Amino acid sequence: MPKGNPNIKNYSPIVDNSEVDIELNAIMVQNILESFEAKEPDLHKPDEVRQSIKDYFNRCISKGLRPGNMGLYNALGIDKNEAYDITHGRNPRKASVETIQLIKKAQKALAELRENLGSQGKLNPATLIFWQKNFDNFTDVQQIEIAADTMPKAQQTPEEIARQIEQDIPLEADYTVTE
Repeated sequence: MPKGNPNIKNYSPIVDNSEVDIELNAIMVQNILESFEAKEPDLHKPDEVRQSIKDYFNRCISKGLRPGNMGLYNALGIDKNEAYDITHGRNPRKASVETIQLIKKAQKALAELRENLGSQGKLNPATLIFWQKNFDNFTDVQQIEIAADTMPKAQQTPEEIARQIEQDIPLEADYTVTE
């Protein structure tokens, strides 16, 4: 029992207020420590980047941990913003073209893992949707198209136009206009 207030138990604030699994926590921290101690690859050397990605995935396999984007980026010595910039061509001097493709391939592998976890019932659907929106560029967008044939006609009365608008356009929905 930790020092301090004896009424406070060793509970996790993360899931269901369950007790902290000391062994799992040690495994996760050991994995983080190994990432911290690992040599960061030169992003202009695809072979080093490939090896760092493989080492990260293999560390997760050997420890029974699920890999994730943040762990991947940590293994490469970058953060999520740098990863975004690199993979979207915003910082072309930071990484070689081959490195960019390797990072994108690793991101696709992690997206596949999330999808597999979701399809196998190993992930809460809300968590899956959140992760896919945040990491896999999924969007939850309702497309509304207003075509010329739904436009008000010159001979329509204002009441007819108002009825048509109510029928054709969801006025009380959350939406954004995209171009």
